[in-house]
Amino acid sequence: MKMFIKKLASAFKKSRAVRVSQIFFILSILFLAGVLLWISYQNKKIITYEQYTEPLAKDGELEIFMEIPVRADGVKNCWPEENGTWGAQYDIYIINKSKYPFVDWELTMDVPNEARIDSSWNGTYEQKPGKIIIHGAPDLTAVANPHDKIRVGYVLYTRSLMQRSHYILTGRFQRSPLREILFIVALILSIVALLIFIVSFGLFFVVQRQQEKDDEKIESLIKLCARFIDVRDEYTKMHSLHVGYYAKKIAELMGFDEEFQKNIYYMGLMHDVGKVMLPREILCKKSKLNDEEWQEMKKHTSYGAEILERFTAVPGIREAVLYHHERWDGTGYPEGLKENAIPIQARIIGVADAYDAMHTNRSYRSRLSDDIIFEELQKNKRTQFDPEVAEAMIVLIKKHAITHADMEH
Repeated sequence: MKMFIKKLASAFKKSRAVRVSQIFFILSILFLAGVLLWISYQNKKIITYEQYTEPLAKDGELEIFMEIPVRADGVKNCWPEENGTWGAQYDIYIINKSKYPFVDWELTMDVPNEARIDSSWNGTYEQKPGKIIIHGAPDLTAVANPHDKIRVGYVLYTRSLMQRSHYILTGRFQRSPLREILFIVALILSIVALLIFIVSFGLFFVVQRQQEKDDEKIESLIKLCARFIDVRDEYTKMHSLHVGYYAKKIAELMGFDEEFQKNIYYMGLMHDVGKVMLPREILCKKSKLNDEEWQEMKKHTSYGAEILERFTAVPGIREAVLYHHERWDGTGYPEGLKENAIPIQARIIGVADAYDAMHTNRSYRSRLSDDIIFEELQKNKRTQFDPEVAEAMIVLIKKHAITHADMEH
């Protein structure tokens, strides 16, 4: 599980496609969640209709209608009582024209204070002074289904027949997500985004695995070349490996990403590839080089750049090899570049190369002590070396962050 999480984090960090698909997936999920929250809000939202005339309430979703008996020839559903009051049957219809069930409804009607309910059907009733409150009967009229109607009613005794009244209907529509276009769209987007994320994630690992295989081949080839370079001089044996290792540790301390660290390691291995073009008598000379020999020695950076002219597997390697003997103050070779005009890879390899030269035995001198190495790095911070890179090297040495066991790997 930890390995999977590590690979997932690596995918997010390295692959733009994975990051984009992840963002798309998260946005689609947020959109889906927003739609569900909106539906939930709508489901809890209480709707109120208020009306003084017939029909009681009417719009595109609901219509409430009550049949009111009117005294006339052939009066229907109303009768006089001996005590001078009138009895009448009132039927109320709630017509749901929407696509959602209408639930938790409550109908409040104004009635005369002396009104009395004698009987009722299909609902529950609560009578208060001047009002009747009607609720749907459970499992019968509690829900007004889509494109359907429910009927409730009661017999009411009053001094005179009710002709008009004030009505208030409240309730809420019960929205199903599967009936909402927005929800369907959001759900489809989320599924598509998830599939894109899974595919991009899978492709990343396929590509990464192939890249790892390619890197192994490149590293093997570069190490082979580095050993071929170093074997020409018994005093510089393993020098290229050391420089690659130091350069990678410096880059790591300076905060460069893993890709840069890998490439700077390869550049360190190949930094002296141009020396294969030099005469062995110059490379292995135990005494100090004369001027002519020194001028020939300095050509190894240009030779290396020519050899790597068409080598594109490691971006920037040609420039690193060509300029790793440039100096911060502009007095280096081959072009006399100064400060930040020198590629950062070359500046790092220059410090790593100088440190290994001081730290190992050479044909013309023995290994320098740590105190002298520190002094040389400090003294040449703003002349030979990039001060930031030199300081990183000093920190690594002081922290004992460089070990030969790590170097072999």
